[in-house]
Amino acid sequence: MAITNVSPVASYLSAIKDESLAASNYAKTDIVTKQAVAAFEKKASGITSADALLKDYSSLQIVLGAFGMSQYSNATALIKDLLTQDPTSSTSLARTSQNATWLAFADAFAVWGKNKGSSSQTTFINGSGSTALSTTYTPTNTLTMAATLPSANAKGQSYTSPSVTAYDDLSAPHQVALKWLQSSSDPLSWSVSAYDADGNALVAANAFQVTFNSDGTLASATNTLTGKAIAASASGGLSLPITLNDAEGSGQSVSVAIGTVGTASGVAMAGNSYQTSSTSEAVSLQNVNSSITTLTMPSATLGTLGGTGQTYVTAPFDPAQSTNDANNISLGRTYLSVKWAQDPSSPDSWNAYIIDPYGSNVSSTLISVGFDDSGNLLQVNGQYSHDIPTLKATVNGVQYAVSIQPPQLSTSSQPAQTVLTTDSTVKSTVNGVSVDQIVSDYEKQQFETNDDNTDNGVGNALYFTRKMASVTSINQLMSDSTLLKVVETVSGYDPSTFGALDYNQQLRMLTSKVDFTKLKTPAQIQKYAEQYLTMLQINPQPVDTPSNMLDLFGGDTSKQGILALFDDNSSSSSASVYSALF
Repeated sequence: MAITNVSPVASYLSAIKDESLAASNYAKTDIVTKQAVAAFEKKASGITSADALLKDYSSLQIVLGAFGMSQYSNATALIKDLLTQDPTSSTSLARTSQNATWLAFADAFAVWGKNKGSSSQTTFINGSGSTALSTTYTPTNTLTMAATLPSANAKGQSYTSPSVTAYDDLSAPHQVALKWLQSSSDPLSWSVSAYDADGNALVAANAFQVTFNSDGTLASATNTLTGKAIAASASGGLSLPITLNDAEGSGQSVSVAIGTVGTASGVAMAGNSYQTSSTSEAVSLQNVNSSITTLTMPSATLGTLGGTGQTYVTAPFDPAQSTNDANNISLGRTYLSVKWAQDPSSPDSWNAYIIDPYGSNVSSTLISVGFDDSGNLLQVNGQYSHDIPTLKATVNGVQYAVSIQPPQLSTSSQPAQTVLTTDSTVKSTVNGVSVDQIVSDYEKQQFETNDDNTDNGVGNALYFTRKMASVTSINQLMSDSTLLKVVETVSGYDPSTFGALDYNQQLRMLTSKVDFTKLKTPAQIQKYAEQYLTMLQINPQPVDTPSNMLDLFGGDTSKQGILALFDDNSSSSSASVYSALF
């Protein structure tokens, strides 16, 4: 390690100005990185299948390192699935996992995925090329809804639509769904709200009142938050305005087209109780004995067996709906949902806690449940039981209790929904991977993990700065050990002891510490990284430096390492023998 008087924060600020250049300069002086890159650049054009890449260990390490997936270097079955399945298919591992890193990796190698793992031409494009490392989409302008609501033969009914993927101006995906709640006094009037079906509060608060004619056709709509009627278009179309929030804090305006006034196109009500209405996708919480603080969650199907990275969020629920409606209160309402997130380290287990789907701070207890091979409840908080403890939460100073009815998992994948559609289109189709981009990203990874940047924490800070903008949940954060270490340190925990805690304890403690609304913009993320480095200077952490490839092959001055098997000439340098391995 070089001796320097430059503080870690100063080193970080210097590197962050042009990390690509800093990483490139490092790669030119580090023999391991230099030799590995040279070998990959030479062999890349000849790699025409997933099997060929998996059998080429050194090239695979560079590719995985470039995508921040070095930890999966031995998970060949996982990597093969990502490389040989069409990532645009709703049943592919990349798509069902909802793991952004896996999806970017699969999208980059889509030419293999769409051809079951091979191609007549290499997927690696020499030079910088014109292809992207992931598919991007045009921002969503309009979501179109077509559904049949329950008839006017009853009151107080509800309907929750399936979610659809909408894209903001940064091409980030948002799962948007709509909840419809029929008035308890007027069966032709419905309260409507759009929400983030992933539970990340990235759909801004909204509320609308939609009315229908006695024949079930669309009549009118009002923005409840502003009290203003929504004007129909020249052709009679009605659209509800909502806003998607992107990682930089900007809002993407989206219109939800719900149909044409006086017609049954779009959203309409069933003519009678015998006419089939659309099936609700998500359950909603319910009041118990008219209490606004004691609630229950009905049984629900959270996801599918065998899926990964799944989440389930109950539809937004106002515990004081009746009182607020009676008093015409539209602003300042409290909304609650229960969010279920699949445990990334144990796919049969799910964690549940209470959230505000529109972003208010919630202090919630947490429960964990496990399922058997048939998708039925098997364990609760690690014990064989069907008795689920009550979830408790405090929101805006009010304490709520939610009893949970046993959920289940589906044994088969659900058919694609057609209730909501989006006008987003593919902006950039990936048909190859730029060798220059792979090398650049790999050099950044090597630069960030070299001894100097590991010892002072600068590497972790740089990685955090590059990756954090795409992280929107605690589970996603905890699946990345580097990001987790930064957050543990800033939160005041010792990473060496925090990891020994039970997973649910870690999840509960971090949930109360991490505010994703303050980790959206580049400035916010950089400030957090600087705070991490400052805390390391105050409370240094032990450095656990791993062996590099030369060390593993006995790359020292002795004759005891594995490299001695390749050359018995004592005058040969370890570097020359190492290069022969490629």
